[in-house]
Amino acid sequence: MRIGSAASLDLGSAAGSWYLLAMALQEYIRPELTFVLEDTQSRDELFGVFCRAIGELRPELEQQDLAKSLLEREAQSATSTPEGIAFPHALAQSIDETFVALAKIPGGLDFGRSDHPRSDLVFCMFGSSDRPWEHVRLLARLARLVHTAESRDRLRAAKDAADLYSRMIKEDQSHE
Repeated sequence: MRIGSAASLDLGSAAGSWYLLAMALQEYIRPELTFVLEDTQSRDELFGVFCRAIGELRPELEQQDLAKSLLEREAQSATSTPEGIAFPHALAQSIDETFVALAKIPGGLDFGRSDHPRSDLVFCMFGSSDRPWEHVRLLARLARLVHTAESRDRLRAAKDAADLYSRMIKEDQSHE
């Protein structure tokens, strides 16, 4: 198998070039989708917070449908990690814009995996089923950003939502 150069790729197609393009989270994550939630008691309650926030940004999206899509995806396999982070995500045709919401939950939430600790950092993503490659790229980007204990600790040290958003953007910019 010969590995070609970037010049040999079909850069006109999304499938041929998606991995070459730099992806910055700032395009997808917004201050109004970033939370520090002291009183959230369950994963489903957290999903409601995320879906309401996206519903405020895009009233044409049905919040119940968004929540249902997250629950259906979680039923397939929990999206938590052994590091105490969760990446719930869903694709839908009704979504034409990708959203990433972020929450810090002191004390964490159970995401259904007995072999994982409670998740205290949660990245929730909604994307278009017409652009699954974008969804995969974002999941990979998020995973890379929180790969080290140091990066997770910096996010966990956030005092409030504005601080968490600022720290996330700094983490993203430091990985360009």
